[in-house]
Amino acid sequence: MATGTIRTYDLTAGVKLDVENQIWTITPFDVPILGTQGADGRSAISQDTCFEKKVEWLDEVLLVPNGTLASTCNTADTYIIVATQLNFQTGDVLVVDDAASSGVQEGMYVTGYGTTTNSLTVTRAFNQGASGIHSTAVPVVGTGQANPEGNDAGTARAVDRTDRYNWTQILGPTVVQVSGSENAVQKYGLTGTEFDHQLANRIKETFVSLEQAVLYGQLLENTGTGQRTMGGMNYYITSNVDSTTTSLTETALLAQLQNCFVAGGSPDRIVVGPKQKRNISAINSSNIRYAQDTNIRGQVIDYYDSDFGRQMVILDRWCRQSDLFIWERDQATLMTLRPITFEMLAKTGDSAKGQVIGEKSLRFRRQSWAAQFTALT
Repeated sequence: MATGTIRTYDLTAGVKLDVENQIWTITPFDVPILGTQGADGRSAISQDTCFEKKVEWLDEVLLVPNGTLASTCNTADTYIIVATQLNFQTGDVLVVDDAASSGVQEGMYVTGYGTTTNSLTVTRAFNQGASGIHSTAVPVVGTGQANPEGNDAGTARAVDRTDRYNWTQILGPTVVQVSGSENAVQKYGLTGTEFDHQLANRIKETFVSLEQAVLYGQLLENTGTGQRTMGGMNYYITSNVDSTTTSLTETALLAQLQNCFVAGGSPDRIVVGPKQKRNISAINSSNIRYAQDTNIRGQVIDYYDSDFGRQMVILDRWCRQSDLFIWERDQATLMTLRPITFEMLAKTGDSAKGQVIGEKSLRFRRQSWAAQFTALT
């Protein structure tokens, strides 16, 4: 009972709640690698289908007459040791270029394969320079052959292809189950039923786990239990891994882009988390041209133009602060054995029950054309 001025504190029974008819999800669920479109009109990663739980691809290398010395060559040596012997053959003319350190640039003629691993027997000072000392890692460049006129063909060379593979990973089944009563109760913020709302949440969570698997998945098959997990970019990129750089600089970034280019790649994708995205945006910030609108300040870097092409910078909150991934779009393909779908399960009681399930894998070709940082702070 109330007397005098009646306040909101006096009559509390039956008061309608002023609740916004909207539910705001505070947990992020965006998946940039799976859903980003670049200015080139293409998705961040290519997609395809597969029809087997094991997806395979082949890597092949060419026997390019180019390499480096794997050991010091002394003045009197009649052989050299290179990184890959089979890149060269009898009759090749080589330029061993030690000009940067000793000023010696010497021409050599390959007379055959030596008896030790990756060794070539050579004629020294064949067409230029004089016999000298050449240090490890000096470039060795083949400039064609100098076989005598009328010479017979030599021995054929070939390198087998390398079979690479990944496993499809079953995403789910993730169960959605709501009682009949709960499904009938009206709720603020729902345009459909509670079951529909819970289903939408589980689908978002599944795609986040897939995004993280593309980045960090590790290859596994357990034939005893039937479990499989797919390898992600972190698993497949092994040639150009910078595990020592802690502070991302343009010099460090260009070094990795150069490594990709030298190996044969033309990387056009960079994936980073928020901290490293800020570091990329700060590169040469004094040279950034601002919009003509004087009310706008700051910079947003969506692309990075380097000597090795243009790279789309993808901000991904699921990429760890320590990591940065560099690759070419057509190297990576998300493979679908079963798309992520929802299916109702048999009704066994007073509830609606279903599951979210899919099966995906990653095909990551020519990993030496890609790079990653793993120790950024």
